Amino acid sequence: MTQGWFLTELIYRIHDASAPDVHQFDKQMRLVQAGSKREAYQSVLVMASHELDKRNRDNKDMQWEFAGIGTLQSIDKPEAGVDHMELHYVLDTEGAAQEYMHRLRAQHATLQMQIALSA
Repeated sequence: MTQGWFLTELIYRIHDASAPDVHQFDKQMRLVQAGSKREAYQSVLVMASHELDKRNRDNKDMQWEFAGIGTLQSIDKPEAGVDHMELHYVLDTEGAAQEYMHRLRAQHATLQMQIALSA
């Protein structure tokens, strides 16, 4: 099977015990190489899990939570050696965190449905 490239946005929610009223979201754009959108999705979930383990182990004052996948789309082949490379990230403070999480979870559920239907 031919490997393709996918662009994904991973979104994490950061809980800071010293500032419980501040809602922060870390948004990372990454490249993933996979044989299908389904494989890319599974790879992204594993990558997100590893990131959570690392962040929560290294920083005891803040708790990271995987909020979801903002996007997952195929792209033209980039240069070699960029699998899982972080392309861009934004640390965002959302004013209405609950509404943002609800929209993100709905978007993630739609992505899951699209992948399930394409199988």
